[in-house]
Amino acid sequence: MAEYVKPVVFRLNNELYGVDINSVQSIEKQIQVVSVPNAVSYIRGIINLRGEVIPVYSFKRKFRQEEGEFTGNAIIINVGSVKIALEVDEVMEISDIDTDNITPMPLIIRNKETIYMDKVANVNGKLIILINVNILLSREEKENLKSMVENLKD
Repeated sequence: MAEYVKPVVFRLNNELYGVDINSVQSIEKQIQVVSVPNAVSYIRGIINLRGEVIPVYSFKRKFRQEEGEFTGNAIIINVGSVKIALEVDEVMEISDIDTDNITPMPLIIRNKETIYMDKVANVNGKLIILINVNILLSREEKENLKSMVENLKD
């Protein structure tokens, strides 16, 4: 019996990415982001989601992609003890992917800036970059985000 991976697949510009559904707390639309002065460049700002302050992580800024208009769509994930909202253009689907269609990311692409992009799936001829959210943030980034959220609560 084949093993399956179940990612939440989302689009950024014209590229497809996926995160493990087990890390996803919710999928949100029409979120209102408040910018935070002096935050690191890939943090778009914060949201108040059901009374909880959550930083909004912008892959477009992190990947240095053209930003375009913010759609207000986000996937809320847990990264260890930190909760973040991943800014996405559109959530495409939640689907099973046979592990035979998943390969490790080519070594030539991997470096310390892309270490969290550890696998790529080929689904009906479309490539989906699978993101390991457990290593998305460094220990220092987790601590900084935790501190930023705590300071905003005061």
